[in-house]
Amino acid sequence: MGQRIASSASAYLRQHAHQPVDWWPYGDEAFAEAKARDIPVFLSIGYAACHWCHVMAAESFDDPGVGAYLNKHFVPIKVDREEHPAVDEAYMAATQTLTGAGGWPMSVFTLPDGRAIHAGTYFPPTPRPGMPSFGQVLEAVTDAWVNRRDALELQATTLADHLGSVAGGQAKLFSRALPLPTGSNGSALAPVVSAAVNKLATLQDPTGGFAPAPKFPPSPVLDFLLRAGLGLGSAAGQATALASDTLETMARSALADHLGGGFARYCVDPGWKIPHFEKMLYDNAQLLGLYARAAVQLPDPEVAKLCRVSAMGISRWLEDRMLLPGGGFASSIDADTVMPDGTHHEGATYVFTRAEVARILGEPSGNRAGPRPDALPAKGNVFWQLWEGARLPAEDARAASLPRQDAPMTIALSRTPSLFEWPELARAFAALDAERAKRVQPGRDDKVVAGWNGLAIASLAVAAVLLREPRMLELATGAAAYLHAVHWAPATASAGGVLHRISHQGQANTAIDAVLEDYAGVALGFQSLGVATGEPEWFARADEVLASAQKIFLQDGRPRDSAANDPRVQAVRGGASSAEALDDAVPAATSLLAAALLDRAGRLQLGSAETDPGFVRSEADLAVVRMLLGFVPALAERAPQAVGSALGVVARFLHGSSTELAVAGGTEVERRSAVRLGVLAGLSQLGSGSTGTQTAGYPAGPKGQLRLYVCRGGICHAPVSDIPSLAALIVPGLARGGQGA
Repeated sequence: MGQRIASSASAYLRQHAHQPVDWWPYGDEAFAEAKARDIPVFLSIGYAACHWCHVMAAESFDDPGVGAYLNKHFVPIKVDREEHPAVDEAYMAATQTLTGAGGWPMSVFTLPDGRAIHAGTYFPPTPRPGMPSFGQVLEAVTDAWVNRRDALELQATTLADHLGSVAGGQAKLFSRALPLPTGSNGSALAPVVSAAVNKLATLQDPTGGFAPAPKFPPSPVLDFLLRAGLGLGSAAGQATALASDTLETMARSALADHLGGGFARYCVDPGWKIPHFEKMLYDNAQLLGLYARAAVQLPDPEVAKLCRVSAMGISRWLEDRMLLPGGGFASSIDADTVMPDGTHHEGATYVFTRAEVARILGEPSGNRAGPRPDALPAKGNVFWQLWEGARLPAEDARAASLPRQDAPMTIALSRTPSLFEWPELARAFAALDAERAKRVQPGRDDKVVAGWNGLAIASLAVAAVLLREPRMLELATGAAAYLHAVHWAPATASAGGVLHRISHQGQANTAIDAVLEDYAGVALGFQSLGVATGEPEWFARADEVLASAQKIFLQDGRPRDSAANDPRVQAVRGGASSAEALDDAVPAATSLLAAALLDRAGRLQLGSAETDPGFVRSEADLAVVRMLLGFVPALAERAPQAVGSALGVVARFLHGSSTELAVAGGTEVERRSAVRLGVLAGLSQLGSGSTGTQTAGYPAGPKGQLRLYVCRGGICHAPVSDIPSLAALIVPGLARGGQGA
């Protein structure tokens, strides 16, 4: 078995090639086989880093009996959700409708035309309270197919009609226009921002974040709060405080890998102590930008330092563990470690016992594992408290019989270290990391996903400027060059430019269409790189990608997430197309597109209809932005935690987008400080004279003194000549005490 998927480029499919299940890859051929044999389809949807996918694989798909039953009664299909996001989205909607929950592995049973008839996620090998075994599910579906097929047909039709109506309801979210001013006055949107901040304050969980366990990083919401915090008024101060609380909590928690850098996908407990150890590029791409901005923006110097350490850790992890030959970034690190005996153990690479810590750091192994009490200054011995984490759920039975010092534990900071405690912590973490490097390491999925790489490029470019780290800019430039060379097929005389979603080993998979998320993410990455480097080619490349995105994904004035005319995706939702306005693990694609179009509009608005032919296009861009964000006023107060990325675009308009900063004269330190403030504000375009005398026609002050020109919506303020005055114009909220320039 497994011949069809053994040579697949997908690491997830290859993980299952050894099994007795006769897996098919997703595609027309597999569904044609089901129609020819007159049997249903079993879709198993997951991804390479998924822990519970590994569990179900070992328990059920490795079982010869299960394999024989599947092969006889179903056409079993393996789907890498990261390669087929539209398929995953459509069947996830069906699963959530049928069960009230979703997740991976996703187990979906369909008719040969793709319409869903039954669904679930993980099924155990033997029955559990409230959960049938996988074998029982297989037998029940088979029985229904043989004896009650008419009922299954009716159920499939009813579900498809319902999902089609849901998709129609989502489309209506884009039927109104946001009152987005096209001039310099954004005050009409201030009440929307304030309402969202006030609601989020009521939703904040006492342990951090805005939802109960499992605790995922609420990255789009944090992006909005940081941007809202750059303004003035009580809402801005409240936004900064809310963002600071959750960013600090996550950076101290076991969600953060304090040794190797980066963040895990989520924590299963409310106290952020028990991580689900997979590491995803899309999470860390977003968190890098957030922590870099927080390091500059937040007023508490100890929290700002913690945020800088977190950002630097993510960048180090990206370079050490995720960077591929050619410059792109891999998609994920597995949750499980495959041990020498072939067994999977979640988190085995990452956890330590107190006895191990004592041995590595040369300290007694009692209840305190860490440096001697006098090894850290002043505030008490914070280090030994780091190990007050929690046992992993999978280790509970074994750990219960172990002495406390031998129980496997996660690593977390019990409090935010003071500034002078970091050197000692860094030395201890380095020693532990060196020991951890000797262990078996979890696997990596080396496929390059265009949109996720775009988000990483954007954050690296921003962080490079804010943290004054040129290596980050080199990483961003290398990844962007890779995307442009491998994933982008430029326009020809007969066709527009096309972006490919996936590549492996430097070769794009041209059979897999990029979705709106990819086009928008790549455009944002190129734009941010243009701002950080000042190189206009990246703006031009972003504009090419955006032109294709608008042509492909905007139809009849409304967006759609995918352009693929997959008959199964259409069938499962009754023929309706879909565009999701709500955030998931990645910000909503429509919000990413709105952000990219708003930045382009800001650059083009600086001209005029007479001197800049792009001026008219800028008005068209703003009209699309207004449509894409039209639902925000209705949801800002009702469900801001679900639309953080859209709210972030609104805040960008208020505090940065459609704005240019031109820097002329002054010292190199002054010019860099000005550019950092511009990047923090999210300005659409920066100009900085390398000679310190003139920038794009904007003269320096007398005797080459600093002159700063801020233009918003084609209207320029009177030039200012110092950094505090610039901050008052573009990031007034920073006056509350942020680290600034």
